[in-house]
Parts: sequence; structure tokens; C-alpha cells
Amino acid sequence: MSETTERSYYLVESMYFEKLLRTHFMLTQSTLLFEHLLSHSDRPMFLSARKVCEVLGMDCHQLEQCRKKRMIRARAVNGQMLYDAYELLALTELFYRRKLRKTLSRIPQFEVR
Repeated sequence: MSETTERSYYLVESMYFEKLLRTHFMLTQSTLLFEHLLSHSDRPMFLSARKVCEVLGMDCHQLEQCRKKRMIRARAVNGQMLYDAYELLALTELFYRRKLRKTLSRIPQFEVR
């Protein structure tokens, strides 16, 4: 049996679609720039838990949950938890993709016959 898949279409106001595209483009370019800087750094770049929370806009409990879910790894140095900047970038991208999927799922759907 051959199954046909139905296509889904979303109607998005052009202003919101343009905003999504601009944000996606800026984040992609920022990611590439950050990866370039990290690859040319002679020293590993780490952030403290407090700085990670500040950058991501989350509290320490949420960061701890991400660490327990192995979304980001931490290193203990002199009793302080340090996070690799590259992994922080990957976690930021994950959060952005989730937010984008959530935004798209809220868009009303309809069928065209």
C-alpha cells in the first residue's frame, strides 16, 4: 500500500515571518562568528554558573536541571562549576529551536480542499 502524506500549510503575517527570518539569520551569523572565535582561541573559554544564568536569562535551578538532563556539561574547578562557552552556544541554539517550534505550533491551521 502506498500512503500519501497530506501537506500542512501555515498562514503567517508577512511582518511576523520577516521578523522570524531576520532573527534566524542574525542567530546563525552570530553562531558562525562565535565558532570562528572559539576555534582561533589559544585558551579554552569557560563561564561560571552565575554568568551562564545571566547570559541565558535563567535561574540557577534551571541551569542545574539542564546539567542533570545532560543538556550542558560542567567542570568543577576549585569548587566552582564552569561551563564551556561552546556548549553554552549549543544550548542557546536548542532553546531557540524549541521557541521557534512553539511559535509555529501556535499559528492557526486550516485545510484547503
